[in-house]
Amino acid sequence: MSICLAVALGLVLFKSGDSLSRKILDRQFNLLQQQAAHPIKNDVIIVGINEDSFKKFQEPFELWHPHLARFLQAMKAAGPSIVGLDIALPERSYQFMLPHYEEGLVKALQALSTQTPVVLARKLDAEGALRPVDGVLVSSVADSLASVTLCPEADGVVRRFDLNRCTVNAQGTSFAEVITARLGMQHLGIGLVDFSAGQKFDYIPFSHVLEWQDQSDVQRLKSAFSGRIVLLGVVSARAEKVRVPVPMALWSPMDKRVPEVLVQAQILRSMVGNGLITEIPLWGNACLALVAALLWVGRSGWIKLLVFAVSPIALWLLATWMLGKGIYLPLGSILLSGLFAFIARLGYESILQLRDRKGLRQLFDSYVNHEVLNEIVSGKIDSSLDGERVRVCLLHARIKDFSRRVQEGEPQASVILLNEYFSEMALAVHQHKGTLDKFAGSDLLAFFGAPQTLESPERSALEAAQEMLLRQREVNSRLQENGIPAIEIEIALHVGQVVIGHVGSASRKDYTALGTEVDVVKALVDLAQGAGCPVVCSAEVAEAVRIAGGISEVGERVVAGASLYVYGWTPSLLGRK
Repeated sequence: MSICLAVALGLVLFKSGDSLSRKILDRQFNLLQQQAAHPIKNDVIIVGINEDSFKKFQEPFELWHPHLARFLQAMKAAGPSIVGLDIALPERSYQFMLPHYEEGLVKALQALSTQTPVVLARKLDAEGALRPVDGVLVSSVADSLASVTLCPEADGVVRRFDLNRCTVNAQGTSFAEVITARLGMQHLGIGLVDFSAGQKFDYIPFSHVLEWQDQSDVQRLKSAFSGRIVLLGVVSARAEKVRVPVPMALWSPMDKRVPEVLVQAQILRSMVGNGLITEIPLWGNACLALVAALLWVGRSGWIKLLVFAVSPIALWLLATWMLGKGIYLPLGSILLSGLFAFIARLGYESILQLRDRKGLRQLFDSYVNHEVLNEIVSGKIDSSLDGERVRVCLLHARIKDFSRRVQEGEPQASVILLNEYFSEMALAVHQHKGTLDKFAGSDLLAFFGAPQTLESPERSALEAAQEMLLRQREVNSRLQENGIPAIEIEIALHVGQVVIGHVGSASRKDYTALGTEVDVVKALVDLAQGAGCPVVCSAEVAEAVRIAGGISEVGERVVAGASLYVYGWTPSLLGRK
């Protein structure tokens, strides 16, 4: 848990989720722009210098003084609230080459500025430095020069109004800040540009404005610009383009690279509308990331999976609603914190599960066959580690006169005998889905019906007993090759309710059967020699094998203190060579 909390704080402090936050933010702005764009009461009007304007006026743009003067005269007649010239103004005077050429522009600037505030843009050169502007033009409009520098984020997209991100001590010097100051609005600080403010931009062609001025169509000018914020900028293909989160131009509805003047206009929309979008403080983001890290708590299941699936959607809807209200909630670090906690918990539980499966495999590896073992490990069979009461068929087998053989024979021969014997007998038990309980001397105890439930434990046990008698022949053949006398085995079968579970110390446990029925089958095997049959069994077991033949009655006997009707069985297959 502490690791998840530490990772959550690290994601916030080191801004590791910023890339994801930006992608989410862009989609939120797209949704708000399309579905919930809020109108601007006094929207910004863009006068665009398009390709037609460049074709119409043949002079180089640096010598457009007469055309710009006519535009300013049109603005004086129209009466806007402010005019911003977001264009590359001449860097120097051309007075030495064209005497009196710039006088018309200077007079138009002075005349307009006495009535309407005018702000001049200072562009960047190819090296990223601010270009100078002809001092004569600047002096004609006092304190009007402002930078149009925009500061993109790490992915090259402009989302924020914060010149301090790319310049030093830039506060109060930007184009939008100077315009809002001239409008009498207080400085609104820094924040995200509200790209959901207003609809996509259209523009009034520069050449149309000049035509209205030439025609003295004052009514049309006033109708278009009176009392409005007017920006003049280049919108043609040669314009400086800026990457933004959403398409902003009606004439290019899918393009997220837009002329720079549109971004300035959107910043102004934000400032004069509901204001810039403020981001929640770092501590608030950290708190939410820590809450997301709580996905570690509790075992994985469908409820946690549902929470994991629903939470991002709920957070996204909340953050989108907050964005529409002017508050930005970065989701990247929060979602990554939750994802890390969820995956970490899954990984932790997977490790525990693998450990448990390894433990189950170690516990059951010598008890059951590999098919049953795989089903236990996969969870298809209940391993009943805590113990349970189960109806099983018990099988007890031993080698006849084994104690005498050990006393009279060589130690090495006894060990070889038992290894050969138990190897074959274990295979016989496993082949018929039985479970080995224990080996003691030459005694072998097994049971059928746990941990795997069997349709007929009695029949499986009888088939295993028959298999053991057949494998006895193979054991004897190998023993005789080593000069060891052949063996005979005696088998007892009995059905009853027993307790099955793991019993032992912390370092070693046995999966074993407990109860009086175990004592019965151990005592029952003593009757095999007197019955004259290799297999003796109780009545329920005999009933299961009766159809196969070879069954004989031994009679009622007292076994382990209880009266039991005993049968003998000689499998017919034993007669085959």
